[in-house]
Amino acid sequence: MTEQSVSIRATANGMEARERVERFKVEALTEVVLRAAGIVMVMGAIALWFLLPTYNTSGQVGAFSIFTSLVAASGLIVFAVGTRGFRRHMQLDVEKGTLSLTKINIHGQSRISRKIDLGAIQSVFLRRPATPGGMATLLVRVTGSNAPAIALSGETEEVQQVHEQLCAVMKVTQGKKPCVRLYDDQNATA
Repeated sequence: MTEQSVSIRATANGMEARERVERFKVEALTEVVLRAAGIVMVMGAIALWFLLPTYNTSGQVGAFSIFTSLVAASGLIVFAVGTRGFRRHMQLDVEKGTLSLTKINIHGQSRISRKIDLGAIQSVFLRRPATPGGMATLLVRVTGSNAPAIALSGETEEVQQVHEQLCAVMKVTQGKKPCVRLYDDQNATA
């Protein structure tokens, strides 16, 4: 029996699904390395300020200041990327009529979140893996957007279960026909 790749649970106002942390060991290491690199870059820039030349010859102080500022800004950006997270979390709130797509980091904190009104969802579809044993992806196409948003990825059966539950809820809330459509990666069009 394979380990679960997605955890699904019912909530008071709908449902919640998230990718399990066990699948993201390499990403967890990447987060730690990016955070550490960002901190080192910012601290290095601060240390460089103490080495600032005290003499003012032909713009050396200005160039040195610009360099240290760029290193500090780059460090902050690297740190921010390291804290944003790689795992996906999806939360359906029927009462508010929203679907939240969030990225969570190794500490379970979310930094990037997108709320989608259920009425703005054009379609929800499952993209099967291109290779056997690969991960399937649940995609949400929003009206007025060219590219679909990725909601979850995981084992095909688990993601298909989330897809069916999400479509069943949307069918009831929007009064539309069911949107249960499965696409193979080779002919994934919506």
